[in-house]
Amino acid sequence: MSAWCPRAEWLEEAVRSALAQTGCAIELLLIDDGSPVPVAALLEGLDDPRMRVVRIEHGGVAHARNAGIAEARGEYLRFIDADDVIAPTSTSLLLGLCEGRGDMIAYGATLFCDEDLRPLWKMTSEVEGDGVRECLLGRFQTRVTALLFPRQVIELTGAFDPDFEVSADWDFILRALEHAQVRGTGSVASLYRRHPGGATANLAAGAKAAERVAARYFERHPEQRGTTLERKARARTLAHVGRIYATHRHPGKAISRLARAARLDPGAVWIEVSQGLTRLAARGRRMLRMEPQDLREPRPPGS
Repeated sequence: MSAWCPRAEWLEEAVRSALAQTGCAIELLLIDDGSPVPVAALLEGLDDPRMRVVRIEHGGVAHARNAGIAEARGEYLRFIDADDVIAPTSTSLLLGLCEGRGDMIAYGATLFCDEDLRPLWKMTSEVEGDGVRECLLGRFQTRVTALLFPRQVIELTGAFDPDFEVSADWDFILRALEHAQVRGTGSVASLYRRHPGGATANLAAGAKAAERVAARYFERHPEQRGTTLERKARARTLAHVGRIYATHRHPGKAISRLARAARLDPGAVWIEVSQGLTRLAARGRRMLRMEPQDLREPRPPGS
């Protein structure tokens, strides 16, 4: 778990959810990414021999995760965030899916929530076996906090790339899938807390990073340049970025990218539209179930 200037109550929730894992032996490495107020000071009274706090110079989440990899002693690694929560049986469930194999990545569903961890929609996937193509084309719908990696795969994959301001997770997962198979479950593994301070709020950086992830894949696999896969990957990236701009009310940037995607592969645009409609429908059902007092404005971070 990497942490930099975490909100104290969210950090405590995240730490307690990690320490509450059942059915498996764990160690929790809490990497303090050079926070002005040491993270350990925010957890006074929470003493557990399975938890180690490692303080490093500030370098960003990718740098902190790499420090955690270097410190970790387990045969399987899971990356979790300091503002999210993981389900209590999720690590043991994922461990069971790995079946002791050093080349099997296990994954579960992610429940997207508001700041108070009220459910909004569930991200699931049905990818099994070779997941490289599906991940490259944006069809492996999962988050890094919902995956469990064998150490062998981590060693073959290498480090998280700190040059990515966002999407370092996508780049890392794609590289990991080049060395492993995947097996998943629809059970919720992680609860993702959406808030304005999240890295995904940076649209420009996200658009640039998405294009870079695909470009780097074809740099690693030059034999696949000029193929249908490259054309589809470029289209999918453009469509994905276009949808993000559309949902954040930047119509000009959205239309230009969606039009370019449609020229390359019309199916890429349809996939993004269908995924967007699915998420909107899930949020609508959630809103209909809410009581009036639950429709209040979310609290801003730090309030």
